[in-house]
Amino acid sequence: MGYKLRPKDPAEEIRKVARQGIDKAIEALSAPSEERAEGVHQARKRFKELRALLRLVRKPLGGEFKAENQRLRDLGRALAESRDAAAMLESWDLLAKRFAEPFAEESFKLARRRLYDRARRGEADTSGLDQRIDAVKTELESFRERVENWKLTAKGFDLFAAGVKRTYADGCAELAKVRVDLSDEQLHEWRKRVKDHWYQTRLLTPGWPTLMQLRSDTLKQLADMLGDDHDLAMMRELMQQQPDLFGEPQQRERLEVMIAERRSELQSGALKLGGEIYLDAPDELVARWRRYWDGAQH
Repeated sequence: MGYKLRPKDPAEEIRKVARQGIDKAIEALSAPSEERAEGVHQARKRFKELRALLRLVRKPLGGEFKAENQRLRDLGRALAESRDAAAMLESWDLLAKRFAEPFAEESFKLARRRLYDRARRGEADTSGLDQRIDAVKTELESFRERVENWKLTAKGFDLFAAGVKRTYADGCAELAKVRVDLSDEQLHEWRKRVKDHWYQTRLLTPGWPTLMQLRSDTLKQLADMLGDDHDLAMMRELMQQQPDLFGEPQQRERLEVMIAERRSELQSGALKLGGEIYLDAPDELVARWRRYWDGAQH
């Protein structure tokens, strides 16, 4: 999200960022057919950013938060399947960078061609997609109108202090769970909260640009690690469901070993980085960010 919350009028800034996110999502969904898969991908990213924005003002929104958050979640799900095959191909290529020698073998190149063909078929299968996109765009237009009626009466940093605290505290809690449960599901839950905290950090960067940008960059690195790990988990699942895509049993065994090794590296790196990011108590982080925000107004 290239949008920032300036200290001058926080409530109007929140509405402005929401409008910008909605408009960007509509623009992405209006892409020509040859760019549709990427457009859907970009729109779904905007939905996640908008949900993180909602979490920033969860308390002042009150009951509206739950309804709007659920609507955005459902919009993302309506478009969820259109890019999964392309993401699998990207995950394969990242793994190939880590294990260049085996992936240069002809049998691995053949497996990649099968994944490429699968991705192309996924992009070509647009049955019902136009109607879903039209329905999503209509809902986004309605959402844009509702944004103008959000009751955001708190002043200054008080408008989003509770949202910052809860999002960060949720990330702390999910990290604590990951430390005792490295399941795919738990890692994915932590990743979602990391991304929320990342989006919110980016939004509040004007409060103290140097330090907040550094934190944002570190959170992006952490989110990418967890995202790459999640994609490899999905690859392993696909290999169990459609083993023929990945070649002979011996090749699949080699691939399993490489996936496990890379996931171990990513998870170790994520836990180390997460320990650095989620070091403060939630109240301490909020107090520090409040000082940044208040100082930016002078």
